[in-house]
Amino acid sequence: MTDGRMNSRTIGARFAPLLSYMQRHRLIEWEQISEADVGVSHLHRFDVVLFNKHVSNLSLKIMRMANELGLHTIYDLDDWLLDLPSWSVLEMNEDVLYNVLAMIREASAATASNSLLQERMRKVRRSDDVLIIPNGFDDQAFDLSPELWTETQPPKIIFSNLDGIKLVSFRKEFFGTLRSFLARHENVSIDFWGDPFPELNTIARMTHRGSRGNLEYKKTIRDEGYTFAIVPLGAEEDPETLFFNSCKSPIKYADYGSLGIPSIYSDCPTYRENVKHRETGYIASNTAESWARALEDMLGDPQLRQSIRRNAYADVFDRFSVRRISSMFLKALPDPKP
Repeated sequence: MTDGRMNSRTIGARFAPLLSYMQRHRLIEWEQISEADVGVSHLHRFDVVLFNKHVSNLSLKIMRMANELGLHTIYDLDDWLLDLPSWSVLEMNEDVLYNVLAMIREASAATASNSLLQERMRKVRRSDDVLIIPNGFDDQAFDLSPELWTETQPPKIIFSNLDGIKLVSFRKEFFGTLRSFLARHENVSIDFWGDPFPELNTIARMTHRGSRGNLEYKKTIRDEGYTFAIVPLGAEEDPETLFFNSCKSPIKYADYGSLGIPSIYSDCPTYRENVKHRETGYIASNTAESWARALEDMLGDPQLRQSIRRNAYADVFDRFSVRRISSMFLKALPDPKP
């Protein structure tokens, strides 16, 4: 089920690949429905209702109705919604706070994308029954063969972001570093995918490509021949948002790694714990000097890019394929009916 306030994008990225894979292998049948369209007649058709990051009064009403009907309810978080940063599009208020806490407590089962969220949700539920379900990618949804890897000329960089640029202290310097880099390399351009931000039109040769559905987006960027990707995320320089950012899933690493796009990642907990510097990605501290060096190294060293491609591809297939994650998600479901 999707929450209209989330524009259906979160569940599209987090659960659609996993649930579609499981349906193809006849482990489940599933349907995505907007919460605004859910009634008792819908609920009678299902055994389980999955809520991903829901916050509304209607969401809580539907969960309680499903519980009364004897359905199995799952509440999932891949962001810590009770500690929203300033750049979030979701506004926290007393209703949202109450709803999130109530849904964590009242769901039949709870799932989280990483151990930090798992720990917080366990405290709210006063139980150890919160399962970790990592974000992953469906390697069978379309062709991800290394034979398709290309680099177009002139060089082109990909930058993608939803729900605000996740930088505070380093934000101005980050965009200044990009401007300086593009000024030094007039043949390089950047494609930006996602929600527009104020600095977008101030950066020469940065093209806004808009937003697409998760699968369509990945098919498209696979064939664009990007030289590398940039993935900024606030770290210790932003103490007020550090915990929220640390709860972020390394989904961009999984996606870019599976697509053969070598990437520069901020040196923050999410990527520090999942990416090996100059092996499966390039880790850059959130300083102008570090990002400038990273951009130059990645642009100027095709052998480095190729080795990162190969290593990241092997790593994400081993750790983030939904083939592996599906067995974890089955544990959150009720036992099959006789």
